Amino acid sequence: MKKSSAFFDFCIIILGVITIFLLSREHDLLEAIVRFSHQYEHWELDEVITLSIFLTVALAVYSIRRWREIVRAKQVVEELNVDLQTTLAEIKVLKEILPICANCKKIRDDQGYWQQVESYISEHTNASFTHGICPDCMKTLYSEYYPS
Repeated sequence: MKKSSAFFDFCIIILGVITIFLLSREHDLLEAIVRFSHQYEHWELDEVITLSIFLTVALAVYSIRRWREIVRAKQVVEELNVDLQTTLAEIKVLKEILPICANCKKIRDDQGYWQQVESYISEHTNASFTHGICPDCMKTLYSEYYPS
């Protein structure tokens, strides 16, 4: 199975976090930012930093929600693909032209062998058969037992 790009992105983010942590620890990055924001107070940098923190959290929530939607959409697509494959298989079975004997009603298969209708259909579909006698045949075969 192919690794997802989300896993790769996660690894890159972790690598970035570790790098920023090491640089911040070594060079006191936050203290430099605080000094810089005090020096240029008229630029309102402290508000920009606060806004950046909020934006980061909002983007994380947004990303998680989109990721969940994608996972759900993938599941729906997979289910629909299974349904489509099943339907396509049924259509392939149903669209075949069946050569049938005009007299005995046997069906010729792809190899040229003649089979009873029941056995052919049982092999090529999920159908099963039960036998009975229709009223017309009942009159013909058992007229003495069949009330008129």
